[in-house]
Amino acid sequence: MTLDLAGCVVPLLFAALLVGAPAAEAGEFSVNPLRITLDQRNKAAEVVIRNDDAAPLRMQVQAIGWSQDGDGQDHYAPLEGLLYFPRVLEIPPGEARVVRVGVRATPVTREEAYRLFLEELPPATLPAVVPGASLRVLLRVGVAVFVEPVSRTTAAETAELGIDGGAVRWVVRNTGSVHVRADRVELAGFASDGTRLFSHVFPDRYVLAGATKTLRHDLAPGTCARLARLEATLQAEGVDARRSLDVASRSCL
Repeated sequence: MTLDLAGCVVPLLFAALLVGAPAAEAGEFSVNPLRITLDQRNKAAEVVIRNDDAAPLRMQVQAIGWSQDGDGQDHYAPLEGLLYFPRVLEIPPGEARVVRVGVRATPVTREEAYRLFLEELPPATLPAVVPGASLRVLLRVGVAVFVEPVSRTTAAETAELGIDGGAVRWVVRNTGSVHVRADRVELAGFASDGTRLFSHVFPDRYVLAGATKTLRHDLAPGTCARLARLEATLQAEGVDARRSLDVASRSCL
């Protein structure tokens, strides 16, 4: 299960501590920032974790390389490009601690992407089982870390747009050297008289450097039969990738 906070995906880890009844609760803490960019001039940054709970907060930290496959699906694998410390920390109630992040070397031609996972750990001492107690939910927050190349270019394009098996297939390609974080990813369909038949906003935000992301939207049979034009829009800082397509009536057969 994922949440999107400030454009950064935050996975929720539901491996929890069973302390009693089925009610669930989670510790309260904040992480800032949720996105970091490093380059030749700025080779280090800090992530601040504040414990707003009444109990101590224990966390472990791990940096993982982040990539996207041909369909734009996220993949994570070990990558030794980042330095970070500490890797385990305990934060007293009402206090904050800093995780320092640095880069070994900046890439030459294409941006490198990472997730810095901050994972909540169980308390050092487990409480006794009490009737009516709750299920402890442990959270895992993923901070996006980007290491920019020497030459920075931002560009994206719609490589494909069409109807396949009753669904719209929209392929977006990042042709730049750094990631694109979209502010708007929207697909709209119109009838021949200009009536808007549907508008779908995709939750996808990141397209990594050099990656291709495939987006699909299923069409209702009645909608597909009336469809005359598609409009696809991807907008981000420095990017305005739009594509229109006139739809042939046989496309929905």
